[in-house]
Amino acid sequence: VRGAVGIQGVLRVRNASLSTERRMDFRIGIHMGDVAAKGNRIYGDGVNIAARLESLAEAGGVCISATVHEQVRNKLDVEFTDLGDQTVKNIPNPVRVYRVQPQSQPEASARASTPPDKRPRRLHRLLVATATGLLLLGLGLWASWPRPLGLLIDLAGVGAPPVDPPLPDKPSIVVLPFVNMSADPDQEYFSDGMTEELTNALAQHSGLFVISRSSAFSYKGKAIPVEDVGRELGVRYVLEGSVRKAGERIRVTAQLIDASTGFHLWSEQYDRGLAAVFDVQSEIANEIVTALQIEVRNTELGRAVYARTEDRRAYDALLKGWSHFERFTRDDNAEARRHFQRARELDPSFGTPRAWLGNTYVVEYVMGWNRDPGLLERGETLAREALEHDPTSFFANIVLANIHNARGEFEEALASADKAIELNPNFDVPHGVRGLALLGLGRPLLAMQSMRRALRLNPKPSHTITAGLLGAVNYAAGNTDRAVEYWQQSRSANSDMIVARIGLAAHYESVGRHPEARTLVQEILRVNPNLTAEIANSMFLRRDEWPTLLRQAGLP
Repeated sequence: VRGAVGIQGVLRVRNASLSTERRMDFRIGIHMGDVAAKGNRIYGDGVNIAARLESLAEAGGVCISATVHEQVRNKLDVEFTDLGDQTVKNIPNPVRVYRVQPQSQPEASARASTPPDKRPRRLHRLLVATATGLLLLGLGLWASWPRPLGLLIDLAGVGAPPVDPPLPDKPSIVVLPFVNMSADPDQEYFSDGMTEELTNALAQHSGLFVISRSSAFSYKGKAIPVEDVGRELGVRYVLEGSVRKAGERIRVTAQLIDASTGFHLWSEQYDRGLAAVFDVQSEIANEIVTALQIEVRNTELGRAVYARTEDRRAYDALLKGWSHFERFTRDDNAEARRHFQRARELDPSFGTPRAWLGNTYVVEYVMGWNRDPGLLERGETLAREALEHDPTSFFANIVLANIHNARGEFEEALASADKAIELNPNFDVPHGVRGLALLGLGRPLLAMQSMRRALRLNPKPSHTITAGLLGAVNYAAGNTDRAVEYWQQSRSANSDMIVARIGLAAHYESVGRHPEARTLVQEILRVNPNLTAEIANSMFLRRDEWPTLLRQAGLP
């Protein structure tokens, strides 16, 4: 109760200096009673009565129940006004309510009778103390810069992936990698494709919270209890299964598990012809939506499966392309491009391969393997062709957002990213792309919100993301040690990761670790012999001192 009165007092002083539209008025209700916790939400009569008391309070006021009044009436220097028994919604018995006065009447009278000549002196002392405090705060922030930004990034949760995040306020699920049960281990791409398709099918339902493919695949090949998976990813449900592909037949098993209890909510086995693979994916997605009682919007109907084609060879080529693309190396990117092009040729009306084909050109440019601007033009053409075939392609919009960001067209990038999020609210990539666009527009706080959302959807990001996002964010904020750690991880995981090597080379040169910086530059030139210090700086953080540092380390 003392805290509630103090909060309202602070807000009252604050509001006095603000215009009407900028004031913040709150009502507070306090009750003592049973509370039941479930995940990150609380229930029970104690919560319900407190909520009703809040609605009875005046703006800027506090109301308490008789239960609370009995405990505090003789212990606080405040006054209580008995409002009598009140009948409130969803509570069977009347509730005795008391209004808490922010100060006792004698104090109010004493303040009102204070001689006028003393008030200005008190106000003057208050202003001097406030100004002194602000000056000291400003000096402290200046002396520790840029750590305040680093602290803000830590508080916003964008400096590192979340650890054991709480459950969202909607049904949450992760699709673990389906196990390849085929006799041929080369069929792994097909079971991975099934996982990708189911993730995308579920992610397009706004009533669900779906963990990204990247985080799901961090568990591939590992025997980890579903309870641990649920805790680490912050989800309630886990979908797992297997795929057996033999000739023109497929056998798919799937089971939905409540990670909080280990209880199997639903399971099914499908034995179909290969041509029915899309039907199987749609049926599984629909069964999950039904089991979790998700309300499906009209705009989400008909978008259950991401990729559609009647040509099985085209679909097979698409899956093979995905399996190479996700590795983010120069050779795998070229191989993925070959498969996407093959899928496009086999079914010219199949829009999905066009978007992915366009993305291979964008990735080649953004990763620094080739900085020819013509790559972005080629990628844009293919992405727009994909949208002509399928206006609901969220991935084509992501490709366009990446292109606009690479060109510095941040407003256009933001619009494309927002469209992708509208079409697929659970895909982490457009949230991260949106954050980069907002940073380019000079809106860091909004950018942090988008990046935090991306990390919540993808709490176990790939090394590509940690290099391009987490490393850059932490370095810009002064969290140098953490940035270096992320860059080193990406460097070890991917021999073609130029971005991480640029940051490491510039940093090591700046701190006098010249041999290591030169080694990194040689690794960069091995991947792209034509890269210069100016181009390297333009494709990453754009630090004024970096071109000089990179040239000192040996980059032309």
